[in-house]
Amino acid sequence: MLDLDSSNQTIIVGTCGYVAPELAYSMVVTKKCDVYSFGMVTLETLMGKHPKEVLPWLSSPTYLVNIKLIDVLDNRLPLPTSQRVAQKLVHIATLAFACLNLQPKSRPTMKEVCEEFLCDKKSLGIPLRMISLLQLVNREIHIEGKTENCDVQSPCAC
Repeated sequence: MLDLDSSNQTIIVGTCGYVAPELAYSMVVTKKCDVYSFGMVTLETLMGKHPKEVLPWLSSPTYLVNIKLIDVLDNRLPLPTSQRVAQKLVHIATLAFACLNLQPKSRPTMKEVCEEFLCDKKSLGIPLRMISLLQLVNREIHIEGKTENCDVQSPCAC
């Protein structure tokens, strides 16, 4: 039973930008909150930017159409020189943006993310320099086919 003379406080613990937006409103921690954080860490790794720099992009789809993925990659890293590396980069970025969906129910589970990472894809179908962030957010870039050796059942004990 609560003491009527005491105060009841709930404090959100987490770093700004990494905490799922719904956590601030509901104060309920779910697995989808972790998925959001994973997506943000993944984008930070790819872009070399703190989430505070990335969040404004996510709230403005019209702005995203003008930003190419290749222009926001961490400039401390070399640009991909092979189609295979470019394809993996796009695959990872697409998964990261899926994890950042504002609707928790629309985010993949970590098991689904793990399974996607384990499956090799065959071809990108569009040059890396042409891919906008909006295409990644909307999952408009299709990496065609899965390789024959894709066994998504085994290592993911997520």
